[in-house]
Amino acid sequence: MNTIKIQDKKIGEQFPCYTVAEAGANHDGSIEKAFKLIDAAIEGKADSVKFQTYKASKLVTKNAPKYWDDDNPKETQFDVFKKLDTLTNDDWKQIFEYADKKNITCFSTPFDTDSVDFLYSLNVPAFKIASADITNIPLIKHVAEKKIPVFISTGMANKQEISEAIDVIQNKGNHDIIIMHCITSYPTKPEDANLEMIRTLQSDFPENIIGFSDHTLGTDIAVFSTFYGAKSIEKHFTFDNSLTTSPDHKLSLNPKEFAKMVRQLELSDLSRGLPNRISFDVEAEAVKFARRSLVSTRKIPKNSIISEDMIDIKRPGTGILPKFYDKILGSKTVRDISEDEPITWEDLDLYDEKQ
Repeated sequence: MNTIKIQDKKIGEQFPCYTVAEAGANHDGSIEKAFKLIDAAIEGKADSVKFQTYKASKLVTKNAPKYWDDDNPKETQFDVFKKLDTLTNDDWKQIFEYADKKNITCFSTPFDTDSVDFLYSLNVPAFKIASADITNIPLIKHVAEKKIPVFISTGMANKQEISEAIDVIQNKGNHDIIIMHCITSYPTKPEDANLEMIRTLQSDFPENIIGFSDHTLGTDIAVFSTFYGAKSIEKHFTFDNSLTTSPDHKLSLNPKEFAKMVRQLELSDLSRGLPNRISFDVEAEAVKFARRSLVSTRKIPKNSIISEDMIDIKRPGTGILPKFYDKILGSKTVRDISEDEPITWEDLDLYDEKQ
């Protein structure tokens, strides 16, 4: 698995799970709300905040139906996205400058090549390719040519489609790829999360980092994904769940919830530990005092021959291990041993083999 650096944070096997607060279009077309989203992402302890950059006229036809359920079934995709694409290039420039001033990583998902070029001119540290564009090879090529880290979501995609997209990026000489397992369902039910796919992606693409773009409600499934190997988590994010212009507000984590997830991810990482049980320092005292050893049942004088009635098996484990019970029978003591005392190898002369 590669290690990828995005500004001052590294993503990879040996590093904490990288978090992306997916602000998307939850700015509702307002630069002031975009600033609030950046502040809220900082409050939520996110590693980064991400937006979506598009123009509805370049994204979707005017009559394309929505693929999500909400309270406005007669609305088209175009109707929704048109309300959210009002930020100007100057607005976006101010937004990214604000994030830089606030010292939080900020990037975006471009939905057309003009947006790619514009974001690149703002020195974004990464790009995100949405699940819906994983078959949009011309867009992926254009992103890959910028040779900065690429997050790519895999919702709706089969193995061949994912492979083709990854090959396109790598063939442009860009190997800084984070493949994000994703289910394109809003919200995703826990039984549809298919976290086992994270292991499948890691097996299919062993050189790449695997993450999880999560559309389930709450934080549990996102945290569980790290047990399957996710090294980056993306969650939709808002500063106010009561807002309604963007359909994502009600599906998003607020700053308090995002901070809770970050704490849970830290615990997940902290508790992961080592794959093999060799020696855990925290158990050192238990090894000595919770395990048993061979102990004397009575006072045993020096030069006595050890017999079964002289020994028992008790805690602590500071003496000879119980598995050597038969081995010490017939041996001779080299000192006086008190009653109810652990017997050590130094207490015995194992001369029985000489007889």
